[in-house]
Amino acid sequence: MRYIASMETVTVGLGFVGSERGRIAALYWEAFGRKLRPGFTNEAIGQAAVKSGLRSDRMFVARRGATVLGICGFCDIDAGAVDLTWSSLRQTLSISASLRAGISLVALARVPRAESLVLDGLCVDSAARGLGVGTALLNAATNYALQDGKQSISLSVIDNNPRARALYERLGFTSVDGGSLGLLSAVYGFASYTTMELEVNK
Repeated sequence: MRYIASMETVTVGLGFVGSERGRIAALYWEAFGRKLRPGFTNEAIGQAAVKSGLRSDRMFVARRGATVLGICGFCDIDAGAVDLTWSSLRQTLSISASLRAGISLVALARVPRAESLVLDGLCVDSAARGLGVGTALLNAATNYALQDGKQSISLSVIDNNPRARALYERLGFTSVDGGSLGLLSAVYGFASYTTMELEVNK
């Protein structure tokens, strides 16, 4: 089944084809590579692990024609948008590199919730920002959550991304929780995060 939201010439659908994997991995790494980088010996290895671990069934993709403009991943009971579990990491990394990545990335793991659709990475190509692509992706996620019987959508936004937080607040998300990384802030590139939630089944 497809979940589609349209915005002028931009469409949003669930999933991607194999030829789009590299483009989507590059977008994901551009947006979240600073947080993921400590888990890998270099950026090329990190990007390869992300590319291998992308889950088509856990990602909404915004396109204009055949061009990918943005993505919005989500978690389900068994997996998130990017599978960085041991078995997935071992497909591209050595045992020692997989151990490093697994230990380093555990602090960033999303926890799925039965009553809420937990988003796992929303990013838009810098050239397409301000065109409503992020809003279209969130609308598609909302439709999916409603059809899946969820009560809400939840996400985490880091302290140094005020633009994203402002978008979420405009769309009706409210702060429900948060946390601080303390001494680990220098490792991951942000000091704190806020968990935000949008009720979709009122």
